[in-house]
Amino acid sequence: MRASLWLLALVLVLASWAGASVPVPDDYEPPFFPEGRPLEGLVITIDAGHGGSSFSGGYHGSARGTVTRVVEGDLNMHVTALLYHHLKDAGASVHMTRRDDRKVTLGPTGRAEELGARTAVAEQTRSHLFLSLHHNSSPRATAHGVMMLIWPTDKAGEPQPLEVAFANFLREEVEKVVPHSEPFSHYVVDHPLASGTDLPSAVVEFGFLSNADFDQWVVLPTSAKHEARGAYNGVVRMWQTHREELEALRDRVLPPAEPVASAAPASDPEAARIIANFRRTNLSDATTFHLDARAVRVDGELVLTGSTNFPILRDAIAAELGRALSLPVRNELRVLPDEVLGPDPFGVCTIPMAMTWGEPVEGRNVQTQLLLGEPLFLLDRNAEETHYLVHGIDGYLGWVRADAVRRVSREEFAAMMTGPAVRLRHDIMRDDFRMPPGSFVRTDEAGTLVPPDGKPAAAPPEAVRLLNGAPGRQALETAMGLLYVPYVFGGRSSQGLDCSGLVGVAWAAAGVQLPRDARQQAIVGRLVATAWFPEGMLPGDALFFIDQTGRVIHTGISLGGMRFVHASPPEVQINSLDPADPLYSAGWTKAFCFARRPAE
Repeated sequence: MRASLWLLALVLVLASWAGASVPVPDDYEPPFFPEGRPLEGLVITIDAGHGGSSFSGGYHGSARGTVTRVVEGDLNMHVTALLYHHLKDAGASVHMTRRDDRKVTLGPTGRAEELGARTAVAEQTRSHLFLSLHHNSSPRATAHGVMMLIWPTDKAGEPQPLEVAFANFLREEVEKVVPHSEPFSHYVVDHPLASGTDLPSAVVEFGFLSNADFDQWVVLPTSAKHEARGAYNGVVRMWQTHREELEALRDRVLPPAEPVASAAPASDPEAARIIANFRRTNLSDATTFHLDARAVRVDGELVLTGSTNFPILRDAIAAELGRALSLPVRNELRVLPDEVLGPDPFGVCTIPMAMTWGEPVEGRNVQTQLLLGEPLFLLDRNAEETHYLVHGIDGYLGWVRADAVRRVSREEFAAMMTGPAVRLRHDIMRDDFRMPPGSFVRTDEAGTLVPPDGKPAAAPPEAVRLLNGAPGRQALETAMGLLYVPYVFGGRSSQGLDCSGLVGVAWAAAGVQLPRDARQQAIVGRLVATAWFPEGMLPGDALFFIDQTGRVIHTGISLGGMRFVHASPPEVQINSLDPADPLYSAGWTKAFCFARRPAE
């Protein structure tokens, strides 16, 4: 039996050496790419229907895979995201009302206010067209076919022939790609979403999940591709047929766009150039190291304002400006986390996914997306208290809407970072609440999932991957076995190592290949600790340190708690971040910036 297993392993290894590959499925459909740029000059706003606590749509019992169920809002988001790319590739300027499953409006707003905010995006962006994409259900057993929702007249009571033409083109093109057992399309007029603006607006219902035939088709992984293609073809026909009329109508309906004045004072041009160069050359990773600085000349001195998340950066940029401009610097740069957040600047993402932005404005400079359950290091809050500036656990910085965040205490946050948790391998549904793949979910002693809302959920073992496990301890065991080895710059062996050589070799022994340099390793893995929250470290986590200019220049491996092992002249040694520890190092504590967990 043992010989048979050995022979099977050898066959698999030889097959991998021979370059064996997995065949492409026979039914694979390549992606669609527009030919040319037929939509050059078009400005369009597209909207994924439903979304948010009171606009999430129903969920249906159809299966995609083995454990997930279709949520109408998810289908809408999927087809809208595909259509966005088709329109962009074809030359259009495209705006989306939302990019995750939340309402556009903040707080407990009603349906009318929410729908009005969506069409308002089209007017604010001076769009030619507004298109909302929906799937629906109906108690009628005969509900089927494509349904178009429009408004028959403008606000002055005049007919809207362009809106009717837009709906016709969409209906005809969608019908070509969306199958129905009994093709039948119709219009529903007086829909409030289409009435919010006099720009040509249409809502397309691709079909009804309550119809058995459409329901079986729409759960196929390629269905959204076809729906997006149909909507795209309808937009192309509309633009190519009525371009001049659309441009004339937009100019008549909407006033010219006015430039938006910045609330922040303009930075001194020479200072702005120095700050930009400092960011480019000193910040090891601009997605983790935050420096938002402005400088103005006032009465013979330079006033520096803005914020950063490292005290060393605050001092370094002030010194750089003073040297370069030969001026005294009044340093008013805030160090984050800001005191407005109170003593516990921690949170957790409470919704399936939440986009983050470069500014506290929805749709402004997208950064990344947070997933359900992610622990969040809170750094700042805008004056309106609608957004938080956060570090996600990938270290990425961005502004997220406050309604996607639940504040937690320092103790609860520490438990999240070091206690039992899992990553989801695929969708898990708890009633109508979807937990997407990649979600970070805590577990109780029995192994039951405990999402951020505290309501337990069950998941089969194959649906989860345990975190906070063995690789880190394996890496630490290797590092501890190299104690007293001489420090040799460039070294990666037991005859001599440098700092990143030690961390790289230790993690390689645990089966994880890291980049060679500390500044490269500093962007790998999950952010678990910062200078103002060192409690999140487990054995094996990688610590990173910066010099007086803000560059990552050193790394080590946590023993768990405040102690770490690192290669620093003259040898591999152990130090501590705890002033009460006899192994405490004041210099390394000042330079410590954060820790990451390379693998779990």
